[in-house]
Amino acid sequence: MERMDSQIWSQLPQELIDHILAFLPLKTLFTLRSTCRRFNSLLFTPSFISHHYSLSSKSLSSFLLPLPPNFLHHLPLLHLPSSSWRLLSLAAAPASPSLLSAAAGLLCFSLPSAYSFLITNLLSKSSKLVQFPSQPHSLSLSFHSVSLISNPPNYNIFALSSHSTSNSSVFLYDSAAPSWRQFPGFEPILRQTSHQGGVFYKGYVNFTTPEPYSIVGFNLESGSWETLVEDFPSELTFVRLVSNGDQDLYLIGGVGRHGISRGLKVWERVGGGWVEVGRLPELMSKKFMSVCYHNYEHVYCFYHDGLICVCCYTWPEVLYFKLARQTWHWITKCPSLPEKWSCGFKWFSFVPNLQAWV
Repeated sequence: MERMDSQIWSQLPQELIDHILAFLPLKTLFTLRSTCRRFNSLLFTPSFISHHYSLSSKSLSSFLLPLPPNFLHHLPLLHLPSSSWRLLSLAAAPASPSLLSAAAGLLCFSLPSAYSFLITNLLSKSSKLVQFPSQPHSLSLSFHSVSLISNPPNYNIFALSSHSTSNSSVFLYDSAAPSWRQFPGFEPILRQTSHQGGVFYKGYVNFTTPEPYSIVGFNLESGSWETLVEDFPSELTFVRLVSNGDQDLYLIGGVGRHGISRGLKVWERVGGGWVEVGRLPELMSKKFMSVCYHNYEHVYCFYHDGLICVCCYTWPEVLYFKLARQTWHWITKCPSLPEKWSCGFKWFSFVPNLQAWV
């Protein structure tokens, strides 16, 4: 194939050149960033990004991200369909970052030494420091739960802060403003596990309360707390929530008596009730319960690309339920991690997204 004459290329309309570039693979586009300022700025132009995504026939892969304790700026990523592990370097990250939440291609780290959150897009290599909400010097700010909520093209940071079990506040950051707003907290959820963050569903950040179980939601628009669901299946020993955004809400619960779980079930919220969609097989249930050792405060769940992941903070493996096939599976420990690291893990769903702006 003959090369195009450079004079012809230089005479092409800029709109046509942009259209041609939009057909290139994402990896090639990132390589072109260093060739000229025009290509570097074009890659982050909203109209070009939207055009590239509309022409792309293959979406970006999604990954599960296990965060081991004291990780040294290298994040292991699991591509579940191929069962392959990759190592992502965070060499430019500040010292001692703590990953708190992930949503729509963005990661939210806590940097206590800088009194800030770090919001970063690993794909576009962009980041932003968001200072903690200001407080009187007499009060020390302690976050019980932090959730990053995608609201394209913007995002929110929901931070539940507690000074004591009887004094809590919600701080809500809006990247469009950008600023923090403060609202009253909701004390009952402070008695729940801090490993399970808030679940965004239809405009609310949802939490479950201790027995008698209910779902309470924080309305992102009004800043008020509302009791949303009070009916639950019987013989529950613990409950967790997951959602895939605005479409579906799922309940994961231990089933048993006298506070001892003998099984695990999954329900979907349909209409005004719960419909059972999955039950953990007996042998897998025995392993999971032995892993938890009935310390259910260590159990947390999240949604990932058609899967419901059930994790235990004291165990490096993950149990997941495939919604399409209604089957259960185990994800084994990351092979690159030392054997001594068998607890203190937190898993996240990571779906790269170039359009996620910090």
